[in-house]
Amino acid sequence: MLASEIRQRKLIAGIPTRWVSPSSFFYRYPSRHRGFTIVELIVVITIVAIMAAFAAPRFTNNQAFADRGYFEELANALRLAQKLGVGSGCPVRFVLSSSDYSAAQQAPAGNRCDPNDTSWSSAIVLPDGRSLQGTAPAGTTTTPAVTIVFDALGATNLGADQTITIGGLSLVVHAASGYVDVP
Repeated sequence: MLASEIRQRKLIAGIPTRWVSPSSFFYRYPSRHRGFTIVELIVVITIVAIMAAFAAPRFTNNQAFADRGYFEELANALRLAQKLGVGSGCPVRFVLSSSDYSAAQQAPAGNRCDPNDTSWSSAIVLPDGRSLQGTAPAGTTTTPAVTIVFDALGATNLGADQTITIGGLSLVVHAASGYVDVP
């Protein structure tokens, strides 16, 4: 049998006529196209190291994140206290100290609140069953310590707008409307 006949039979049977060796692959694609040069790798590693040097302190010192989280929590708690005063028709007392806050309402008297109650014995309960209160993270301070009473119209007992500072962030509680302004 001639070589041309063998090749013809392999073609009909679907067998490749020429086997490709693994070394022929590398012959067709020279080494300059197979990867990164050492210079490219060193440049990338250097860039990653510089970025890590700037990012590492942000991951080790999270005080700014803690301050911002407590700031948002306190602003939302103040807003909720004001809304509950308006929604329930009963005043809400919000007590803020340098390290924590809490909110309560006057004791109920029938279907209304008792305006003569000065103990503020009814804790405000959130939908998940917790009381409306919170504690500042370690290293976070709030100034000034203040007690705010939101009435049934949402207004406060404050004589003027109150600025509250948490870490380096500030919010304003407007006396006339009870609006909590977060600049």
